[in-house]
Amino acid sequence: MGKHSKSGARSMSVRTYLAAGVTAGVTSAAMAGIGTLMLDYDAAPAPVTHQIQLVNDEDVLWWQQAGSHNDKKVAAADTSADPARPALRPMIGTGGWLYGDGVDAAADCTGTACNGGDAGLLGGNGGDGANGGSGGNAGKWFGNGGNGGNGVDAKEGCTGSACNGGAGGAGGEGGKFGGNGGNGGNGGKGINNTANVVDDPATKDKDESAVNNAFGGNGGAGGSGGRWGGKGGNGGNGGTASSANGSAQGGKGGAGGDSGEVGSVTAGNGGDGGGATTSGTDEIAVGGAGGSGGTSELGTGGTGGKGGDATGNNDNDTFGGKGGAGGGTKNGQAGGGGAGGNATAGAGDATGGSGGAGGGATGIVGNGGDGGKGGNGTSATGKGTGGNGGGAGSGGFFGKSGKDGTKGTGSTPASTP
Repeated sequence: MGKHSKSGARSMSVRTYLAAGVTAGVTSAAMAGIGTLMLDYDAAPAPVTHQIQLVNDEDVLWWQQAGSHNDKKVAAADTSADPARPALRPMIGTGGWLYGDGVDAAADCTGTACNGGDAGLLGGNGGDGANGGSGGNAGKWFGNGGNGGNGVDAKEGCTGSACNGGAGGAGGEGGKFGGNGGNGGNGGKGINNTANVVDDPATKDKDESAVNNAFGGNGGAGGSGGRWGGKGGNGGNGGTASSANGSAQGGKGGAGGDSGEVGSVTAGNGGDGGGATTSGTDEIAVGGAGGSGGTSELGTGGTGGKGGDATGNNDNDTFGGKGGAGGGTKNGQAGGGGAGGNATAGAGDATGGSGGAGGGATGIVGNGGDGGKGGNGTSATGKGTGGNGGGAGSGGFFGKSGKDGTKGTGSTPASTP
């Protein structure tokens, strides 16, 4: 995941103004103005903090019973110390409240301390998040949004919800004049190779074997670009999921950020869905859905993310993830839909994911995006079905519509002698 430039370049006009105020004597009006800014900052209410979720926000697998403990979420422990948002900030420089880059979250952070710090009031780049924390927002006028932190990976030997990958953090928003949105963080890997609980048929309203399942974390959304020529950030990829004795579901790709409203600029692409693998018996693997592309008023909409692939041996059924929809536009070029994920199975059935729909154009001369290709379904002895292609995006009154995506291929079971 690319890291936005943090060159530390500052506007000469701001430097000149501040230097003049210190060396040549600041007028009473200027002093009052700076004093007002300081008072406003000190008197401002404490920033709202958000609990960082360390497990996937994925919907419960559709075959599970409602109320299963697998739909619960585990949040990181909160912390009172937040180095990205210190109580006393300098006026200028890293962490500066007037002009400066936001502070990056520490690699060993927990809770709200994993959020990147916001840039100064006038400008600066937002700080990067860590461990699923969101990226900081750029300054109001200038700077790029910080990147969201990657979600936490599950560790070998984990139990319960700790086997699920953490969600990636959202990218920060870009400054108004040409600031790019930050990229969303990738979802963490889910892995469950230890649990092996057999479902009790006597408890029809409960599935005890659900503790064997694994979920990949969702990718974070890309940040929006600044109004004047800012590019949208890309969505993070969904985390992969693997289970030795249960079912697995990959995380969803994050949505791409919208581009600025002025200028021919590009919106962010949707993140790819995470792949899923199961080695159990009578289980399923479901690839994560691709994230949708961001929208662009006059430029190019983001491409939808690819659906995650699904793999299962034995008699497990597999389902490729659906491709993300392309981002729309007003009078530019809409984004294409993402391809559906491929599905591969041994004795079970394999169904490729559907391609994402192409983005549409709402203006007079905008062009629609192409639909994504359907994923392939391949099974050694079972039924393989290709996914449907995504529909074409409609064009504007004088614009062109996109093309429909092609259907994925399906396999034919080997004949029995």
